[in-house]
Amino acid sequence: MIDAGLLPASGVTGEELADRARRLGLLLKQKDVPLAIVGHNPDLYYFTGSIQQGYALITQEGETVYLVRKDVDRARVESPLGRIEAFSRFREIKEAVKRLAGKVPAKLALTLDVIPAALYLRFKDLFQRCVLMDGSALVRSCRMIKSPFEVDRIRKGIEIYDETIRQMPRIVGAGMTEAEAEANLIHTMRRLGHPGMVRMRGWNQEGINGYLYAGESAAVPSFLDAPLGGVGLTPAIPIGGGHRKIERDIPLIFDASPGDGGYVSDQTRTAVIGTLSQDLTEAYRLTVEMIQRFEAEAAPGDAVGGWFSRLEKMADQAGFVEHFMGIGEKRARYIGHGIGLELNEWPVLGENLPWRLEPGMVLAVEPKMVFPGKGAVGLENDYLVTETGVTRLSVTGDGIVLLNGTGEA
Repeated sequence: MIDAGLLPASGVTGEELADRARRLGLLLKQKDVPLAIVGHNPDLYYFTGSIQQGYALITQEGETVYLVRKDVDRARVESPLGRIEAFSRFREIKEAVKRLAGKVPAKLALTLDVIPAALYLRFKDLFQRCVLMDGSALVRSCRMIKSPFEVDRIRKGIEIYDETIRQMPRIVGAGMTEAEAEANLIHTMRRLGHPGMVRMRGWNQEGINGYLYAGESAAVPSFLDAPLGGVGLTPAIPIGGGHRKIERDIPLIFDASPGDGGYVSDQTRTAVIGTLSQDLTEAYRLTVEMIQRFEAEAAPGDAVGGWFSRLEKMADQAGFVEHFMGIGEKRARYIGHGIGLELNEWPVLGENLPWRLEPGMVLAVEPKMVFPGKGAVGLENDYLVTETGVTRLSVTGDGIVLLNGTGEA
């Protein structure tokens, strides 16, 4: 048996999990799907409070059974669910579905956006008489609205970022490489409680704990669907800081997503040793104005595409549209996204997308300007959508972070 005293607690309650399953059940009922099978780690954690290897079976009525292959003893300590069952063979999933639903349903929902094709084929072979529906949108829509418990976890990650920025003048200095400074910042976040993992949803969407870009390195595009890429240390991981040394009077961008309890924040600040050129200073000032406009005007019911268009128009009117969210045709076509157990949650604040802001959404809004050969400036803050507008969760000031250049490793 596992000694419960050895394990960290998630803090999630049975009542919280029951509410999540109930909300998913209502969405399943709307689609006439009797049962969902969830196994992707962030989804599994969301509905069970544990990611021990297995699957959560969730019905229209919100009943949940957690089937665990490894380790069931630990799952029973970590999860407050009442029904946790061990299984060892894949075919036992079918028997568990029968027990829960009374029979094998005609339809089952799977999160087809994330499960491997090989696993899908195993499910198809196991449930030959079932229609396997894509339940990805149902699960992601359920997760899109955060509870007070989830918001509190995100706030703790925000506090870690704020304290890291406070320590930045001491740990980032001229002559360091991007990678050295990045490592100092990541080390600081870990010491402050960041678990050290940032999950992203999607095929080949992967990243590291935090990115420190110096000068023109920030303007080097890469594979991520993001305004910034970075050169990295190897073509195998072509993102983040590289071997470029930090100098005076160049923009430094620190983009990181420290978290707590599995949840992540997502914030960016611009720093400099010395002063920035006039064009970069004006561009940064514009991103602050964009953030201020979002804070003052955003409200439930707003179309996400409308916010992309508004900020893009501000960039156009100020003469910076070719630098807004990237370079030319490579510009990212969004200005923010949801955050939670994954870094890239719904909604995405991009053009021509269907969502409208709803109370309970937690958003990272990130206006950035990219200049080839010079680098990038910008900032990113986190917000909670309320019944009347948005509440700023970020506590770090929006000004450029001034460094004295004598950071200590």
